[in-house]
Amino acid sequence: MTMTDASVAEILAHALREKIVETSVVCIEGCGTSVIADPSILEKVGDRITGSDSAEPDNNIIDIVGEDNILDPETAKVDNIEGVCVVYDHGMHDAVVTTGSLNDAQVMRDMFGSDLCIVGIFDNAPDMARACELLDIISIKDSKLEFVTNLGKKLSE
Repeated sequence: MTMTDASVAEILAHALREKIVETSVVCIEGCGTSVIADPSILEKVGDRITGSDSAEPDNNIIDIVGEDNILDPETAKVDNIEGVCVVYDHGMHDAVVTTGSLNDAQVMRDMFGSDLCIVGIFDNAPDMARACELLDIISIKDSKLEFVTNLGKKLSE
C-alpha cells in the first residue's frame, strides 16, 4: 500500500499536465462533485479536495472552479459516480476519480472496470483495515495508477 504526503491536487494536476489522464472527478468543499481538466484549477482548490459525502455551496469556490465544471453548483451535490458517468458520456475514458467511500469505489470499479483510475482519499488518518479494503478495490495493473502512485512517492521525498 502506498500512502503519500503529496497532496492529491498536486498529483492529479501533474497527471493532467503530462496527459496521463484527460480529466479528474473530485469532491471539493464548497462546490461538491466537479469535473476538472485544468490543472491550475486543481492547484487553486487543492486543500479543499475531500473524501466527504457532503458539501455546502460556497460562491467563492464555485467562481474558482466554474459552474460548468460542477455537477450541481446550487446544492454542491456530492456524487462522484454520477460525475464519472458524465465524463464517460462525453467520451473521456482516461479519467481519474477520488473517493473516500468503499461502496462508491466498488460501484465505480464494477461499472467501469480497470479503465477508470480510482484514488482513495482519507480526510482523517485511515483505519488500516479500511485502507486495505479500499486498496483492494482500486489496485489494478494500470499505468495511470502506477504513475499516480510513483508521483506521490516522488513528491513526498
